[in-house]
Amino acid sequence: MSRSTDPVYLRVLEDLRMRIREGVLEPGARVPSRNAIIARYGVGETAAKHALQVLATEGLIEAPAARHLEHDRLHFPGSPFGIDESGSPADGLLFADRPAARYVAWEHHTEQIAPPPHIARRLGTAAALVTATRYLMTADGQPVQLATSYEPAGLTEGTAVALPEQGSFAGRGVIERMRSIGIEIDQVLEELSVRTCLLAEAAALAMPAGSAVIAIERTHLSGGEPAETADIVIPAERYRLRYRFAVPGPAA
Repeated sequence: MSRSTDPVYLRVLEDLRMRIREGVLEPGARVPSRNAIIARYGVGETAAKHALQVLATEGLIEAPAARHLEHDRLHFPGSPFGIDESGSPADGLLFADRPAARYVAWEHHTEQIAPPPHIARRLGTAAALVTATRYLMTADGQPVQLATSYEPAGLTEGTAVALPEQGSFAGRGVIERMRSIGIEIDQVLEELSVRTCLLAEAAALAMPAGSAVIAIERTHLSGGEPAETADIVIPAERYRLRYRFAVPGPAA
């Protein structure tokens, strides 16, 4: 066994490796979860995660396959990623990547706030207020992604789409809502990065503090002017983002 000065995860790794090779954990058997490893070996989340990662790299266990979240503006107009149009927001929607249907729902809250500095820069506005809508997507009750959308409050003030999740365009997304008031979105800009989650994000997404997330900054533009921008956060270990684009045919 490893010396007391060795990294903590080695104790877990060596014991699990031995149990697999000696047949205590037979092929097809379920490997202890992170929580089970933490409880059994008295180690932290990082050590449990690292031990499982090494076993997967060595080919001794199969890591859980990441599910796909779909990005398709034509088929999923009101969702950042992964929602099938069938159903209605009130009844829940179907998860896009399935063999089995999953019950998907959105929690949301809208308020007018002073824009944080990074949002003011992205919107390029000196507006005193923005309409901020925070979303939490769940599938079968499990959190999938966070999204916070920001719109200059004056842009939709006094219109039927001033509140994104109310009225006849509720849930239809930025492009359709803006078009209904004469603003044509002609470009969508996205910047993706991977970073460590914030504590509030870890709590909302039911993931360990310090976990990696995919962070997307998405901005809708009309004639070069931002009409909306959003921050989207997705657990990096659980999901992959799949983009699908139509290719225009040859010019007539």
